[in-house]
Amino acid sequence: MMRIPPYYKKPGWQRFFSGMIIGMLIGWFFFIYQFGIVQEKLVNEIKKQEITINDQKDTIEILRSDQDELNKENQRKLTIQEIKVYFKNDKELKLSELSIHELRSKVENELKAIKNKNIETVANTKELLYQTLENTTYEVNDKKYQVTVKDVWAYTTLEVFVEIRLAN
Repeated sequence: MMRIPPYYKKPGWQRFFSGMIIGMLIGWFFFIYQFGIVQEKLVNEIKKQEITINDQKDTIEILRSDQDELNKENQRKLTIQEIKVYFKNDKELKLSELSIHELRSKVENELKAIKNKNIETVANTKELLYQTLENTTYEVNDKKYQVTVKDVWAYTTLEVFVEIRLAN
């Protein structure tokens, strides 16, 4: 019969096994320490990335709201906001300032339906605008006047250049 030698009685083997156990414990503690350091770095990196992501989301939201405001502003800019009428021959007819003002307000009143309309729409219906202004007779101080459209500039302000003539 074969017998296993009793290593627990020999001090050389006892030192060997105790050294192995102490080495395994030191190695295990070293592994746990290194693993903890790596995990802590990863957790810190994830937190930094979350903060960066949240900042980027806030920035995107701000940029989107700014873009929406700019789009609304551009939409507002692309409509007729104001109407101005200029007379090319008011000095030649020697009309009083009051008559000119009254005639201007009547012509602008005729065009008030165009206000807040899209510039492109107004530009496409320019002929209708001409006919509307030229076929209307304006009465100022018991005199009747008609206007002839000479030029139209359409941007956020519609500028209409007309000549005044006495109605027949």
